[in-house]
Amino acid sequence: MRSLAWRWLTMAWCLPVLLVLGLAGGAEAEPATLQVSPDVVEISSFYQGRNVVVTGTMPEGLGAVVEVTGPSTEEHLMRKGRRGPLWMNVGAISVTGAPSIYLVLSSAPDLLKNQGASSWGFPSLIKNLRLSGDLKPDEHIMFKQQFLELKESQKLYASIPGGLAVFPAEDGRQKITGNFWLPANIKPDTYKVCLTTVKDGQTVDRVCTDLAVQMVGFPAFLMTMAYEHAALYGLLAIVIAIVVGAIMGYLFKGGGGH
Repeated sequence: MRSLAWRWLTMAWCLPVLLVLGLAGGAEAEPATLQVSPDVVEISSFYQGRNVVVTGTMPEGLGAVVEVTGPSTEEHLMRKGRRGPLWMNVGAISVTGAPSIYLVLSSAPDLLKNQGASSWGFPSLIKNLRLSGDLKPDEHIMFKQQFLELKESQKLYASIPGGLAVFPAEDGRQKITGNFWLPANIKPDTYKVCLTTVKDGQTVDRVCTDLAVQMVGFPAFLMTMAYEHAALYGLLAIVIAIVVGAIMGYLFKGGGGH
C-alpha cells in the first residue's frame, strides 16, 4: 500500500511539471505567420506596377527568407551569333523549370550569399533550370546566368539581401516586415509568397500564402474577348486600326495643309 501511495504522490508532483514543460515546448514550436497586403492586385488600364507589403512573425533567434514565386514556364529564346559581318539568330534554346517571377528577400545579407545546400535564392534557382537546344555542354552555366540577368532586366527576378526588417515582438517572438515591387509586365495569375525561417543555414519552418493578380476594366474585357470571342475580337481590332489610321491621316493631312 505504501508503495502504491508513493507512486500516486510522485505522479501528482510530476504532473504539473510535465504540463509546464509541455506548454513551454508548445510555445517554442509555435509556427511562423505570414500576411501580404494587398493579397489581390488589380491590373487596370493605368497599371504601372504595385508595391506589396509582407508582414509576419517567428520565434526569436531565427533568420527569415521571403520568396515570391510564379508558376514554372517553358521559354524559348533565340541565340545570337556572327555570320560573316552580320549578327543574326543562329539557334534556339529552350528553358524549363523557370518560374514566371522570382523575388527573394532576406533578413540578413549572408542568407542569400553563402547558402551551401539551402533551397532558396538564385543559386538554388540556377540548379533547377534546364536548358536544351543549340548549346555545348560547357555553355549551360553561362547561359543560365545570362537568363537570370535577362529576367532581372525585365524586373521579373530580383534578389534583395537584407530586404526584411526584424523587430522584437511580444511573447518571445519577432516581427518581420518588408516589401517588394510587382512590375508592370506581370501576368494575371496566382503567385506564391513563402516565408522560410532559418537557423544555422537550415530550414526551421516554412509558411506560404497566395497573391492573386487579376485584370479588371478594359484590359479584362479585351482578354475575355480574345479568349472567348476570337472572331469578334479580330474584327474589333481591325475596326479600331482603321479608325485610328483615318484619324492620324486626317491630322497629318490637315497639318500639311497649313
